Amino acid sequence: MTTKYQKIFTTLKNQIDQGILKTGDRLPSVRQLASQYACSKDTVQRALLELSYKNYIYAKPQSGYYVLEEETGKHTDLPLRLKEDRFQAFEDFRTCINETLVGRDNYLFNYYEKQEGLVDLRQSIASLLREDAIYTQEQQIVITSGTQQALYLLSQVAFPNQKEEILVEQPTYYRINKLIQEQDLPYQSINRLPQGIDFEQLEAIFKSGKIKFFYTIPRYHYPLGHSYSKQEKEQILALADLYDVYIVEDDYLGDYDPHFSPSFHYLDASDRVIYIKSFSTSLFSALRITSMILPQALLAPVLKLKGTLDYESNLVMQKALSLYIDNGMFAKNKGLLHQQQVIQKEQAASLLQQHSLSVPVWPVIGGVLLDLRQVPSVARLKHSGLPLHFFESAYIQSCPYAFARINQDKLEEVLPQINAYL
Repeated sequence: MTTKYQKIFTTLKNQIDQGILKTGDRLPSVRQLASQYACSKDTVQRALLELSYKNYIYAKPQSGYYVLEEETGKHTDLPLRLKEDRFQAFEDFRTCINETLVGRDNYLFNYYEKQEGLVDLRQSIASLLREDAIYTQEQQIVITSGTQQALYLLSQVAFPNQKEEILVEQPTYYRINKLIQEQDLPYQSINRLPQGIDFEQLEAIFKSGKIKFFYTIPRYHYPLGHSYSKQEKEQILALADLYDVYIVEDDYLGDYDPHFSPSFHYLDASDRVIYIKSFSTSLFSALRITSMILPQALLAPVLKLKGTLDYESNLVMQKALSLYIDNGMFAKNKGLLHQQQVIQKEQAASLLQQHSLSVPVWPVIGGVLLDLRQVPSVARLKHSGLPLHFFESAYIQSCPYAFARINQDKLEEVLPQINAYL
């Protein structure tokens, strides 16, 4: 069944293709199109934004939409053309922000009473997640101002299992370490290696009866690059079910996975997985919008606490992200991320072949990782002045300096020198 949005888009596109609407012609206003098609202004705006995204039309501030000339450059106010470029994500998103501000004064001057976030965005995210086999309804999604706020909310509310301690992998995302330290939260830790974790140790910790939730990064773990297999996820979930432990699945690098491996949330049959998806890593760091899929039992307490922290996350950015997802821009950017990954891995493999290292090394997102566990003394390497990352903040206690990363843009500089310090 053709939706109103598809009908508007297709009709206007055909009129432009057939010359009924000619170069420079002004399109009917958003209000006129909404009346003509008996739909909301948002539906019209979505169709117009996709036409703009596909370079059929352009917006003139305080004037309306016009058919785009075949030769670009005649309009000084045109948005930049789409580029096959990682940084084009910012330009695309800026277009969505501009569209959000057209005729939507309510996002600027009114309050929005739903603590869980803008309905449009939650619907867009639910649709986006379904493409990755993460099935949920908008009612289970809560929007937060970044992952840090999401983790804070989860650390503060009482869980149905009435337990207190948080289990964290080491190393892990520095913000969960910082949260635990600054809030003086009770916790336990478990070592995660490039090969994964020790399941006997995990069961012993779960069996202690103290663990509220296990915070884990399942795909492309930072900083090790390890991803749990489907069998490992099933084993972790079985232990969580047996000992009544919740799983907080921080999938902030999931967009880099071209294989769409099944998530904890997909495999969960007991409604005990909290799925967290951030957009700042795959788009740009200033976009402080994160979505959480919550078990039914946690919705009310999380929303109650969130209401004491902020009235709502930025509505303009929420609507812009909704448009960005609905019009295929996010999917396009995700495809570019995958292409970039392939190119970077090939470059890293080529350079590693040219400069064989005396320690184990493997590609990770954004560079390569060195295994320093068998190096007699890492001090020379640490004080070498080479641009290496040792992940001090990824450890909640002292850093063992077991691993180091060379960023992608520093590989050609560092690889020829590093053996001299090992």
